Amino acid sequence: MASDLATALYILYVGDRLYQTVALSIIIVGTIGNFCNCLVFLCIPPLNKHPNALFIIGSSVGSFFFINIGLSSAVIRVYSGIDPSNRWLFWCKAGTWFTYSCGCFSFMCNCFAALGQFLLTSPRIRWHRLITHIRAQIIILCTAIIWLLIFLPYPIYYTHIRTSSTTFVCTSSLPLISLYGNYWIIIGYYFLPIILTLILFFLTWYNLQRLLRRRRTLDAVVTRMMLVQMCILLISGIPAGFYFCYILITQYVLKTILRLAYEYIILLVLTLFTYFTNGISFWVYLFASKTFRKHIKEFVFKFSIFKHQVRPFPAQIARINVNR
Repeated sequence: MASDLATALYILYVGDRLYQTVALSIIIVGTIGNFCNCLVFLCIPPLNKHPNALFIIGSSVGSFFFINIGLSSAVIRVYSGIDPSNRWLFWCKAGTWFTYSCGCFSFMCNCFAALGQFLLTSPRIRWHRLITHIRAQIIILCTAIIWLLIFLPYPIYYTHIRTSSTTFVCTSSLPLISLYGNYWIIIGYYFLPIILTLILFFLTWYNLQRLLRRRRTLDAVVTRMMLVQMCILLISGIPAGFYFCYILITQYVLKTILRLAYEYIILLVLTLFTYFTNGISFWVYLFASKTFRKHIKEFVFKFSIFKHQVRPFPAQIARINVNR
């Protein structure tokens, strides 16, 4: 029994180290990537005119808040010993609400981007005009409002429950709300995005093969980028979704402290992997597409301070050769 307790404490220690290193790295990489995604699809002309640009921007904005709010409490706790959600009631209510809402919103924007790419690669020309900037704005706005309303019970019922004379824990004052939230997390985080992404992945891949046989366009480039991203989201989402279901199904089963510790560390690893894959879309696009890298390079060098210094150099050499 003592050895089990020691092992469980060591597993919890490993979990804190993961928050200290992996979670902090995910925040840094995800924040930079999401900012670059918004910049690229807002400012670079060939990409900001793409019908899916707004969905990608919406996904990046949602991912930014999802990662930073969702992981910052744990990272602050392991570095300072203070958990903001247990310390400040506003963080307890707003942090929980925005983490779940922004996470589901980000995943759904990815699904809408995949749907838009399927329509754009379809051989039916009239389907290409179904996704417009105005419709994309309406879809994004409605999606954000729907998820905020779905998780609205969290800021209403989540509160600080006293555990001792000086400490509190952020939890729901109504147990039914926790169950309600868990089932919506399964739907919004895992099964709905996974099912839609899986279907659209194969349909878009089929359309891409026909598109490449006819011509190579920007649509084909963006499609390849999104297919890689969809594949990564599926790799992280499927195991995490099934494991989360296992946790819910067995939550009332009597478990040893060692089993609880192992389940915690597995859930933590899968959750961190989900955060990671949600925040690396920019880096996936950068790795998967030479054309995407080319557009970024042209955009960056347009503002280069060396641009005007390099141009006169060939002319100077030509004048020297003539004088000789």
